[in-house]
Amino acid sequence: MKNYLFLSQEYFDITIYQYGYEQCLPHHTFGPGLRNHYLIHCILSGSGTYKTHHGGQASEYHLHERQAFLIEPNQLIHYYADHSTPWEYMWIEFDGMKAREYLMEAGLTRSSLIYHPSSEEGRTEMFRHLRYLVDHPGLLPAEVMGYTYLFFGALIRSSRNARKLPKNNIQDFYVQSTVDFIESFYMNEISVEDMAANLDLNRSYFSKIFKKATQKSPQDFLIQYRINKACELLRSTSMPIVQIAHLVGYNNQFHFTRAFKNLMNLPPQEWRKRNRTLS
Repeated sequence: MKNYLFLSQEYFDITIYQYGYEQCLPHHTFGPGLRNHYLIHCILSGSGTYKTHHGGQASEYHLHERQAFLIEPNQLIHYYADHSTPWEYMWIEFDGMKAREYLMEAGLTRSSLIYHPSSEEGRTEMFRHLRYLVDHPGLLPAEVMGYTYLFFGALIRSSRNARKLPKNNIQDFYVQSTVDFIESFYMNEISVEDMAANLDLNRSYFSKIFKKATQKSPQDFLIQYRINKACELLRSTSMPIVQIAHLVGYNNQFHFTRAFKNLMNLPPQEWRKRNRTLS
C-alpha cells in the first residue's frame, strides 16, 4: 500500500488531500461510513463491490478493471474487494471550488457515480497521470497540482458521459460555489460570514445576491440542507439521534431537535418512526 498526504493548502480551485495505491486482500472493506471529501478510485485489476445509500435509496455496483468510481463527501457508502479476484486500485482525495464543476463535466454525479471510458487510449492517459503521482512521492506541490490537472483533463475527455456545461454569470457562480461550500462543510460550525469569506465578499452583499437567486437566506439554506441530510440518515440508518445531530453540524441535540421540528413539523424520533425504510 502507498498513501501520500498533500499538506499544501494554497490551491483553491482543486485542493488535494491525499492519493495512493493498494493491492487489496480478499474482502478488504471500507464502511459503512462517510468520507469528508470527494474521492475517485481507479481500478487497475480485479473486481469489487461499491454500495451507496442516498435519500433512502440503496444502489450496488459490481466493478472491475478499467473502471473508476466516485465517492461524494458525507454520503453513506460501503465498498469491498472481491473474494477470488480482489481489486487493485489507485485513489485521489480532493475538493475545492472547481471540483464539482470538473466532475459534472466528466458526467460524474450523484446519479452517475461510475466512470466508463469512451476509449482505451483516454482511460490509459487518465490512469497514467495518477500513476505518476503515486510513483513519485517527492514531487513539488506545483508538480502535484500539474499532474492533478492533467488527470482531470483526461478524465473529462475520456469519460463516456462527458458533457459541456453552460457558461454561468457571476451571480450563478457565487451561488453554486456557496452550495459547494455548504455541501463540503455543513457538518462543521460554519456561518454566513464563512460563506461570504469563501468568496471574498461583503456579508451583506453576499446575503442579498444569494437570497435573490434562491429565495432563501444563506442561513435558511444551510439549515434546510442539514435537515435534509438528517432525514436521509434517520430514514436509512439506525444511528442514534445525538450522533446524527453531530454528523449534520449540531453539537447540541436540543438545537438540532428544535430546528428539525421547525422544518418537518415533527421531532426527529417521531419522523423516523413514520418514514423508516431500513429493513
